[in-house]
Amino acid sequence: MTFDLVTFGDSWTKGCGVGYEKGMSQEEYDGIFNNTELGDRYAYRAVLAKKWGCKNINFSCMGSSNMRQFRHAVEFFKSKPERRTVVLWATTSIFRHEVWMNKRKKGDKGYINLIYNHEYNLLKCKNEVREVSPFNSDTLWTVFKSKPEKQVKNAIERGGVNIDDHIINHHDKENELRVLSNQMDHWNLFFDLLGVENYWIDTDITHEYKSVNSRMLFKDKPRRDLLSMLVQDTEVKLTPSGDQYERKCKASRLGLVSPYSGHPTKESHIKIADMIDEEIKLINNIQQDF
Repeated sequence: MTFDLVTFGDSWTKGCGVGYEKGMSQEEYDGIFNNTELGDRYAYRAVLAKKWGCKNINFSCMGSSNMRQFRHAVEFFKSKPERRTVVLWATTSIFRHEVWMNKRKKGDKGYINLIYNHEYNLLKCKNEVREVSPFNSDTLWTVFKSKPEKQVKNAIERGGVNIDDHIINHHDKENELRVLSNQMDHWNLFFDLLGVENYWIDTDITHEYKSVNSRMLFKDKPRRDLLSMLVQDTEVKLTPSGDQYERKCKASRLGLVSPYSGHPTKESHIKIADMIDEEIKLINNIQQDF
């Protein structure tokens, strides 16, 4: 019996950068970075769909926030799926927000994504990345194309959002984790009512939930995010900032991610798919194909 694999996530799940090849220039890489066709063919979601003989319905996109993923899921699951459905949901950074703008920079109204990092405002973060990361900062932060000496809000405001005000007055790490955890619990209950099988994974950072969701993959590992699993760095103690980039540096040296953006290579997507496949089989005590 065939089924649908519905995926939610950010650029890792979409497959951004999956076309990277050793020796490729940054200009060449930038040209294929957000290539949807390559992602649909080689991203780990596509590898899983081929392995399982199912259809992949993908809602992941570059720079997506968890809030955007939840919105897309609400729209898709307004009606009960007509056939077996498996949801693979890759959580992303809690330092990404989707907000509604009555007037965006291009003049229309709609949602925009705010992307910032950890305890720093974007300007400080950008400077920090320049110091500790081997990646080209303009590529690592693809949305931040303005020069670093300019006000950060001018780099990403896309319609008048003061990012500094948003960070100082509207963001709290513990609250963001609590909201994310509650949303995951609610979706578990909803999927149970629909008869939908669902799994969660952390993408490139292990979120410090107070209690790990029962349907989280690799939940017994101190570090269960895909980046840590790739570099086999699952036993290292979590640190609040900078650590993600250290692991991306390690992954880059090992040839697991692109040196330009820290996104997985084609070979790494295959490894990710194999890890997920094995974990789900283990959870369900399946000996053969999923």
